[in-house]
Amino acid sequence: MREVYKDLLSKKEVKVLVSRTDKIGDVILSLPLINEIKRLIPKSRITFLISNRLENLIEGYRDIDSVVYFEKFEGQKEFIDFLEAGKFDAAISVFPRSEIASAFYRSKIRIRVGTSYRWYSFLFNYRIKEHRKYSEKHESDYNLNLLKFLTDDISYEKKFYFTYTDTEFQALQNKLASAGFDINSKFLIIHPGSKGSAYDLPVEKMIDLSSKINNRHEDYIVVITGSENEKELADKFADERGGVFNAAGLINLRELMILIDKCSLFISNSTGPIHIAGALNKSIAGFYPNSAPMNSERWGPLSNNALIIRPDDGDDMDKINTDEVLEKISRLLE
Repeated sequence: MREVYKDLLSKKEVKVLVSRTDKIGDVILSLPLINEIKRLIPKSRITFLISNRLENLIEGYRDIDSVVYFEKFEGQKEFIDFLEAGKFDAAISVFPRSEIASAFYRSKIRIRVGTSYRWYSFLFNYRIKEHRKYSEKHESDYNLNLLKFLTDDISYEKKFYFTYTDTEFQALQNKLASAGFDINSKFLIIHPGSKGSAYDLPVEKMIDLSSKINNRHEDYIVVITGSENEKELADKFADERGGVFNAAGLINLRELMILIDKCSLFISNSTGPIHIAGALNKSIAGFYPNSAPMNSERWGPLSNNALIIRPDDGDDMDKINTDEVLEKISRLLE
């Protein structure tokens, strides 16, 4: 146990700010870090600084006492004023950004934690020496390792605590029913869009896979999900028999989480929603390249029932055979 850890444990309350202001999947894979802070420092109050692209996804999430969206601050001064008013004991930069690291320093937060190898790492007074680009660990493990400034006794068990109310479920059920879909039916989700963080299965192959699933598993509806900007892409999956429901642009991120929780299988490339499915421990078929830092070793979903599909060698995703994928998916469904 480090001296800094003993000092924090001696306090009546410990205010911790965790910063991860990038994409959906990155934020989800930071949630085990927050759970572990609560385990190590039960008297901590955790503020999670994230991007507003997360909308209300983690509303009511266990172990998070408050959520702050970085975009709400109109400038650096307003952000520093917030930090000073918060009287934080520690700030942990899970996704380092120079302007955030500078604000932590200028607001005189006593414990400032980040990685060692950025040009601005001198602004952190507790620096973790790890290069993530080699992808030797899962992203969630890299995140948890930021707590080594406290102790080596870190638990790497990853649990997630997404919840929603009966009222929220009923509201989504009614919205989807108005659009012609029964959430209580048997369905699987295909999320074809991607933010380009990894090489993807070509859209034509995803459409071909959807058609083959429809023909093999007529008792399942294929639900296509995506943002408002992905509606045109989702329309390409239309099926003459009506076995496809296009939900792109229809639901928000929190509603997507509820929908994923009710599906039998989630299919996608390496993108944010696959980590929602992983956190919910759903059956997953995920398409990944082999090369670091894009591979599943670092970015795979944290589900106990995840099927990772990749090319036999290299990163040419067009080499993935959809007939072989169908057989593997069928075993998950049957």
